[in-house]
Amino acid sequence: MAAGGFDARFVDRLSDRHTCTICLLALREPTVTKCGHLFCNNCVRLLARCGRIVCPVCREEQNESEIYPNNYDKREIMSLKIYCDQQEKGCGWKGELRERETHNETCGYVDVLCYDCEEMVMKKDIENRTKKTCKNRKVECVYCKTTVTFTFLNDHHGKCEMYQVPCEYCKQRVARREMNKHVSKDGTCSYSSLACEFREAGCQFIGNRKALKNHLHYELASHVSLLMKQQSKTKSLLSSTRACLAKRECELENLKLFLTKNITMPVSQPDIFVYEWNITNWSFWCTSDLDNRILSKPFYTGPQGYCLCLRLFPAGFGDFTGSHVSVDVFVHKGDYDDQLPKKQHCKFSFTLIDQQPDAINVVVRREKTVELIPGKYFDATNDFNSRNIEFTILRS
Repeated sequence: MAAGGFDARFVDRLSDRHTCTICLLALREPTVTKCGHLFCNNCVRLLARCGRIVCPVCREEQNESEIYPNNYDKREIMSLKIYCDQQEKGCGWKGELRERETHNETCGYVDVLCYDCEEMVMKKDIENRTKKTCKNRKVECVYCKTTVTFTFLNDHHGKCEMYQVPCEYCKQRVARREMNKHVSKDGTCSYSSLACEFREAGCQFIGNRKALKNHLHYELASHVSLLMKQQSKTKSLLSSTRACLAKRECELENLKLFLTKNITMPVSQPDIFVYEWNITNWSFWCTSDLDNRILSKPFYTGPQGYCLCLRLFPAGFGDFTGSHVSVDVFVHKGDYDDQLPKKQHCKFSFTLIDQQPDAINVVVRREKTVELIPGKYFDATNDFNSRNIEFTILRS
């Protein structure tokens, strides 16, 4: 029973007097009944939960008030010699039962949790594990002094700039970040392949450092010849480049003159320009305030044309309030107004399209010729006699 006596390894055989007949372990807080039998205090109290206490030995019914602690036997039991609970793991401690808890707190054979790898380890080994054997211990890279997890140390070495890697030519180990310098012309590698410094002039020699030194010493005349040929080619290329640049400068000046002459002229407007305005949530606009209006985004009639903006009254405007949809157009301030006529007649065609399911597509179409005057509104619809629709306005 979990709440019963001491489950310990006793040096001498435990006597029957010191054994609880309920849990069969060494008595813990021994109590004596009126019939003279000894039990663990917790064991006999568990019997009391059943409503009546009957001695398991003599079957005599007991009264809970007649059960008393037995300190004499308690002292005897606590003085009994026991082995450490971790005896099988190698602990050789032996002492009195009363010293058990104190010993367990310091016993090196008790299992504790390694917080790096979350495995159970004997307490005496935990320090060595966290420093030397745990796979998740923290270690310092001997090359760059960065702290990394031991499991990922090899991955770190694979990209560590200070890690020593072998040179492919001389096999000497050099820091990764110094390798390019090591095999370069000014480096220390004696076997790396180096190109002749006159390579751009046409010399194709490639060899190790010693061979390159001899090549430069004995091939001086051929290098001078290569430089003379390169100089001749460079002069020819320079002359050709100058001629090409002169031609491009002439073309650029002509283009500037053309743009200067034509940029101030308005670009001719297309015969037909379509602007589509899709208004959603039409039922909301119709049920809102009668003075409500919707503005479109500004748009141009074409490249370098007039800038216009549509204004729509879902509930109508003026005499048509409450019965029609009214639309007018505002000539907005645009970027090209100073290049356009102050007044210009323009023909507008408005098309109202019903987008609801099973509806007639084109509800109504209006055409009107108006005069564009910057900063002025003008009626462009003659008012549409319809309100309960979702629609698109097209201007052409």
